[in-house]
Amino acid sequence: MESLFYRYRNITALLLALFGQLIFLAWQVKNENNVPFVRFWAITAVTPVASAVENARNVTTGFFGTYFELRGARQESRKLKAEVNRLTLENQLLKNELDSAQRVAALAGFQAHTPSKMVGARVIGTTTGTGTKSLLIDRGTTSGVQKGMAVVTPGGIVGKILAVYPFASQVLSVNDAGFAAGVESQKNHVHGVLKGVGSGAAKVDYVPTGQKVEVGELFYTSGEDRVFPRGLLVGKVTGVSEGTDFQAISVQPSGADAAPEEVLVIVNPNHQEIPEAPAPDTSVFLTPALKQETSADPAQKTAGAGTQADKLMDQYRKLGEAQKYTYGEGGPGSQPMNFNAKVPGVNAPATAPGTATPAAKAGAAAVASPITAPVAPKPAPAKPLIPKAEPPNTSLSVPQR
Repeated sequence: MESLFYRYRNITALLLALFGQLIFLAWQVKNENNVPFVRFWAITAVTPVASAVENARNVTTGFFGTYFELRGARQESRKLKAEVNRLTLENQLLKNELDSAQRVAALAGFQAHTPSKMVGARVIGTTTGTGTKSLLIDRGTTSGVQKGMAVVTPGGIVGKILAVYPFASQVLSVNDAGFAAGVESQKNHVHGVLKGVGSGAAKVDYVPTGQKVEVGELFYTSGEDRVFPRGLLVGKVTGVSEGTDFQAISVQPSGADAAPEEVLVIVNPNHQEIPEAPAPDTSVFLTPALKQETSADPAQKTAGAGTQADKLMDQYRKLGEAQKYTYGEGGPGSQPMNFNAKVPGVNAPATAPGTATPAAKAGAAAVASPITAPVAPKPAPAKPLIPKAEPPNTSLSVPQR
């Protein structure tokens, strides 16, 4: 390396001298913007490098900043998710407690309005086998439960006790094929036997063809089976078809629609009446309401009301007002009122303003003309003349002897 520099030392010195002279000239010479060329060249050469370094710094800073932000957001999301899960679980627990309280209230109300003595029990399990469906409840012989007792809910019958243990009992469900109970329809009081069909439904057998059973009609226990007391709800009729001797009636048990959690065991049954079927909702036609006619004139209201005598008195009062006659002020030379005068709107058809009928003109002339008859002595003041209403023309038929 030294031999190379030493060999070309003169040329290297010349090049360095020329470069220094060029830099000195560039420092002195300026461009049109009054910027030295050496500065212009330096900034032009450094700007790309500075831009690349700044871009790399921004990318690196943004990457690490986003990373830490996402890490914090992930932790916040985990906290919010845990809070949502906790609130959801708490809401579900409160909902379960509310449902349990409502079921207990329904059981208490049903027990209070039923004459039979009952014992509350909780369903602790179900046993399903081939053609068999039963429930397990937490009441047994220690609670007074015996085999054959009825198990019900406010919605309807559930089944009957099949087996009893000291602290538990097995209940044969109403949907089981081996279940049977005497029933009676609510509307037409048709008697039959309820049997389970093993598929969540039941049927009513031994209803003779010709007896009326309607779809949607309710069935109640009849008390004839000596297990269920009379008057307990069984279910609703979902289908009816005629057979040769008996009808095929399908019933949806109302007490087995949903799996019950609390039930009642009837330990002392008492019969009750089957409620009456509700009346059909039929519409009744009514005529429009009568509009009361109003009148601004109180006199017209008075004239249109009252007896025939009141109407006649009102007519005479209007005749006196038309002739300017005051009752009770008559004397010697005074003109009596003409009761035969025709006054429009009173005892004659109403006419247009400014016109009068010939009868009204004659009546007015008769009132205005003096009476030439001899003047009689002054009589005592006469009382107002009030004509009496004529009695109705009634005829009395007397049977002939």
